[in-house]
This record gives sequence, structure tokens and C-alpha cells, in this order.
Amino acid sequence: MVSGELKLQRPAHVHAAKPMRHALVAFLSALEVPEVEQVDVITAVGEALANAVEHGYRGSQIPDVSLRARLDANGTLAVDVIDGGRHKPVVQHIDRGFGLRIVRSIAQSIELDADEADGTALRMFFKLSA
Repeated sequence: MVSGELKLQRPAHVHAAKPMRHALVAFLSALEVPEVEQVDVITAVGEALANAVEHGYRGSQIPDVSLRARLDANGTLAVDVIDGGRHKPVVQHIDRGFGLRIVRSIAQSIELDADEADGTALRMFFKLSA
């Protein structure tokens, strides 16, 4: 499997997630990642991006959201979604709060860094087939 890297940054606006997901699909397709694996990655990353643009706001200022994806030669894909907002503990609502649970159920592992000064960074790892 070949390696590669994708880096994107956009204002954390509700309309930012869709083109970032499309760019990730193009990246994965160019690296010949099987479509069935792409669906899982895009689902998890889409949830992370939705959280970032929903919770990444600070007052009237709209910070950026960044997406970085790296595929190493061993078939491990690491995807970072970074925003300028503060991570909030999950508040149970009957129809809300499933995004991070979905990410955890799809990704092989995750790392969440919620530094109050720098925002929130979620790193997801996916082991892809060779």
C-alpha cells in the first residue's frame, strides 16, 4: 500500500464539512482504498467534522477546522480533526450525543486532546487492508 497525506483547513462553518469529506474521499480513492473501508472512514470523520463545526464556535468568532489524513506504508490511516472550540462532556439527550460514540465504534482507536486554550483535536486510527 502506498503512503500519502492530505491537509485541509476551512472556517468552522456548517458548510465546511461536506467539501472536506469529498476531499477525503478523493484522497482515499487516489490511494486505492477499497470503497467498503472508505465508507467507514467517511462516516467516522463526518461525525467528527459535524462535532467540530457545531461546537467549534466561540461567540461570534468562527475559528478554523482542520482535517489531516496520513496513510502509512503499513496501511494505518490516521485522521485528525482539529477545531478552536472546547470539548464538552456528553450531555444525554434522547436524540443527540451519538457522534463520538459512532467514531469510537468505527475507528480502531482514538485520541482526544481537549486543551482549553488551543481547542479540541480528535485523532482517529483506521487499519486498512493491504
